Amino acid sequence: MTVIEGVAAPTPVQAPRVGPAGDRGGRDVFGLIACLVGILLVLACVLAPLLAPSDPTTIVGQARAHPSAAHWFGTDGLGRDVLSRTLFGGRETLIIALLSTFFAALVGVPIGMLAGYVGQWPAAVTMRIMDVFLAFPGLLLALVIVTVRGPGTATVVTAVAVAFAPVFARVLYGATQRVRGQEYVAAARVVGCGRLRILTRHIFPVILPELIVVLSSAIGWTTLLSATLNFLGFGVRPPAPEWGADLSAGVNYISQAWWISTAPGIAITLVILLANLVGDYLGGLLTRAGNGRRSRSGPAHRRVRLSRP
Repeated sequence: MTVIEGVAAPTPVQAPRVGPAGDRGGRDVFGLIACLVGILLVLACVLAPLLAPSDPTTIVGQARAHPSAAHWFGTDGLGRDVLSRTLFGGRETLIIALLSTFFAALVGVPIGMLAGYVGQWPAAVTMRIMDVFLAFPGLLLALVIVTVRGPGTATVVTAVAVAFAPVFARVLYGATQRVRGQEYVAAARVVGCGRLRILTRHIFPVILPELIVVLSSAIGWTTLLSATLNFLGFGVRPPAPEWGADLSAGVNYISQAWWISTAPGIAITLVILLANLVGDYLGGLLTRAGNGRRSRSGPAHRRVRLSRP
């Protein structure tokens, strides 16, 4: 065990100031409500077989029937229950968004952290490649991929993940660069900690709040991008329900049957809003928790014990 004098302990990346305490409390309330609503929304989609009044692909009534007690959200252009299709469609949309975000983070986070820590010309080359991808609008890049690979759910997941991986790389690159100059990182190098240990044990926990915010926001935007690709016909095949595809199916009847597109459109908007609110809420919680640990552990010039790898 090695004791290093005068080394500042790990300090989390500072969160933006939110003004008076009341402002922060209000944001916490909205964030907590967003978490609860998000959980309910996910549960509603997961439990769609139990909650949906009918099979989403079965014709149950007159085409384009108005919302009523029998069909709360009305029926679509073929007479299928819109509520059932919205619940079942959420499963497909959210799965695509979650998988896309996971694969984007799986690729982008290690690239960004390694480039931010290593520095010099390898980092410069890597980040210039990421900048090339970022120069293309996400939708345009995704359209190129689905055009080359052909339509399908797996293609949509791949296209959205490729479009968002550079975002994770860029954010984690900047966060890692800010943290790698801290004294405790230099102390870890002095006592012989390896690069992987420093990145995982000393840098990653500090930048985790930023990653949480980016992850949550990315879920909202991947939902929008995947729904857009399905809206254009590159994703699921009819008659499978999906928010983007159902939104597209109702466009031709928007003046006579507005409810067909309204339900999936509101669902997409709600997911994007909830994702951003939840991300801000969780990021604030993690940042304050890190600041609390720092204040309870004493002044910045305390002794820090670093174990050799």
